[in-house]
Amino acid sequence: MFRRVSLEALMKWIFLLLALSMVVLMLGARLHQSYSDKLVSAGRSAERLKRLMKDYDLSYSPEVMAQELGPYWRGTSAGEVPSLTIDSGGKEYGFVSNTQRIYVDMVEEERYLILVGMLGLIIAVELAVFLSYMLTRPLRRLTWMCREVAGGVSVRIPQTLFSPYEFHELVESFNNMSSQLERWREVQRQVSRMDRLAALGEMISGLSHEIRNPLASMRIQTDLLRDEIDRLAAGGEGQQDAEEAREQITVLGSEMDRLNNIVMQLLSFVRPRLTVITPVKLDDLLPWSGAMLGSQAQKYNVRLVLQSAAQDVAVMADSELLRQLVMNLALNAMQSMSPLNEEREMVLTVAIGYAPAPRGGEKMGMIMVSDTGPGISPDIKHRIFDPFFTTKKEGTGLGLSIVQRIVEGLGGELSLESSPNGTTFKIYLKLQHGGRDDEHLDS
Repeated sequence: MFRRVSLEALMKWIFLLLALSMVVLMLGARLHQSYSDKLVSAGRSAERLKRLMKDYDLSYSPEVMAQELGPYWRGTSAGEVPSLTIDSGGKEYGFVSNTQRIYVDMVEEERYLILVGMLGLIIAVELAVFLSYMLTRPLRRLTWMCREVAGGVSVRIPQTLFSPYEFHELVESFNNMSSQLERWREVQRQVSRMDRLAALGEMISGLSHEIRNPLASMRIQTDLLRDEIDRLAAGGEGQQDAEEAREQITVLGSEMDRLNNIVMQLLSFVRPRLTVITPVKLDDLLPWSGAMLGSQAQKYNVRLVLQSAAQDVAVMADSELLRQLVMNLALNAMQSMSPLNEEREMVLTVAIGYAPAPRGGEKMGMIMVSDTGPGISPDIKHRIFDPFFTTKKEGTGLGLSIVQRIVEGLGGELSLESSPNGTTFKIYLKLQHGGRDDEHLDS
């Protein structure tokens, strides 16, 4: 098995070897030239001495000849083969090149060049590290992006200033691919959701019909039984037993009403009523919210805040559906804050105003319902709009599903922001033509 080597390490080694090769070649060429020059100089000194001794028939001692030859020659030692032989006084003396002295002089003369070469090598190493990092960093980011996209996470990589043009094109292409994949996943989720809703609709419609008929009969029989008990009690027979029977019948009636409300909620989900789109003033929602939610807010010990960031906010919607939408979101918010008790102040805010569309484009009317509850866990955030999904002990799990269906039916958009400090739902609706759009609702 081959060991995997990163592209960055490979490029560092390549740049390092190139830099080292250039420095070694330049220094080697210069040092070789210097060495050759010194050998030539030593050869000329030897020729000059030999010619001088021959022309004038001179005889020198070995020490004098070594001095005349210069520092690059030395006398031979025992066993050495002389490269230069000089006849003086009928006796031959051998000499060899003093390579050690040549090297010492060569290094001394070229010390600045060697120093510059070493500094150049260090700079080249730093440049190799920098260039390899700059060239491989976009690739590492793209690798990370591919892993995230493969894991189902939509990501975008910002462009870097010093990356080559080809990397810019590659990053842009990957960002476009990620956006296309996210849109495709959203379409797949919508198709899957519609298929599930269609199957649920058929099942719930049949079950609701089968449940409502017996419930109606039970309700009629309960009312008749209550009337009979009242008649007997009026005749003076079993007053105490009659009172207990009334309490039990009342409990039975309330439970049947609760079951009937659940059935009605199921039916409203699978068979929503016809939407009537008319100009609606969002300003009217605030006094209605105060009247309808005030008692519930007192029950849950929640402070209700109503805000209006603009006047005469007219949108195209169905007023009854808007009220149902606000009621569902507000009740969910109050129920989510109820476990907090005295940990923090529980505040429910209902606000209206103008805001830009979440995906850009024209301004829209906006309804905001926010709370100071514990927020929605990221693990379940993607499921809260699924039918029958709930984290509460009681409830059908249809409240937010109905809200989403209402917003889609009105041609609006729904956004969710959640943190440990609270949750905010924003509903964006199309404005009536000619509506004011100069005031914005700050979130």
